[in-house]
Amino acid sequence: MPQFLPANFLPQLVWLAVIFAVLYFAVIRPTLPKVGRVIDEREGRVAGDLDAAESAKTEADSIRLRYDEGMDAARKAAQAQVASAHEEAARATEARMKDLAAVLDGKAAEAATRLETARDAARATLATTTADLTAEAVTRLTGLQLPKADIEAALAAQN
Repeated sequence: MPQFLPANFLPQLVWLAVIFAVLYFAVIRPTLPKVGRVIDEREGRVAGDLDAAESAKTEADSIRLRYDEGMDAARKAAQAQVASAHEEAARATEARMKDLAAVLDGKAAEAATRLETARDAARATLATTTADLTAEAVTRLTGLQLPKADIEAALAAQN
């Protein structure tokens, strides 16, 4: 291979230096500042985006804080309304219970009065029936006719 011959090393090194110089001055030197500007622009854009993201995060945090405070206030208001409704329902129930108790007490008093009246009527009927049966028994057993008033007085004296 001719490129590995030691006599060809010097001309190959010269051509390498010439081509390197041409590439460096023709391609790299003019494009290197452009690449540097692009890198600087990107760094600036990234820094701006990071600043915008940081400000957006701060704003989002403040919105979240206001949201949480609003939710807490709404939760407390709802709990207060539920407690108020519960108390109102308890008062209404208590009022209904009092009304029902009054109605039932009235019915119980009325029933007690009717029971007392019925008991008194039964006692009066029992006393009259007892006096009549006693008079009839005395008449059958002894043949004596006792006055009804005497029998009633004797029965009343035993009670």
